[in-house]
Amino acid sequence: MHIHLARAVLAASLFLAPALASAKTYSIPDPNPVAVVTMPDDWESTEIDKGVESLSDDETVYVAVEVTELKDAAKAISDGIIWLKSKGVVVDPATQEKKPFSINGMEGVQVQWTGKDDDGPTHVSLTLMQVSETKGLVLTYWASPEGEKENLKELSSIINSLKALK
Repeated sequence: MHIHLARAVLAASLFLAPALASAKTYSIPDPNPVAVVTMPDDWESTEIDKGVESLSDDETVYVAVEVTELKDAAKAISDGIIWLKSKGVVVDPATQEKKPFSINGMEGVQVQWTGKDDDGPTHVSLTLMQVSETKGLVLTYWASPEGEKENLKELSSIINSLKALK
């Protein structure tokens, strides 16, 4: 059931219009951007080496968007899983679902799971999107089921704001 909610959140993000009153747009990566994403102002956002990460104001949702070389895509995904484990996130491999993903002209694949962290049940996904012939974006997402519901509008706005710079 949890995986269906995660899928619904991401599906809804494709159809809901961005509706944040205030937000900040980040270049991914800075200073040589291949894409942009907009994060809510009331979320704690931090520019990281290859992109940006953000934590919801209620600390129930984590989102990161990072650039990767497409030739290194498999490593980027495995690095994401290792990083999640380092944060205490354990995914249930039996719940893995893999499906095509498309947003604002970028095509890719999303892998999602249910799992748990120190606070309880979680929804987790890693999405790889092609931005150019050589560059991709990795979207890492981890949230409690309740946090996902409470932050649906913000999550939809974040997803809808992802745009490749061509």
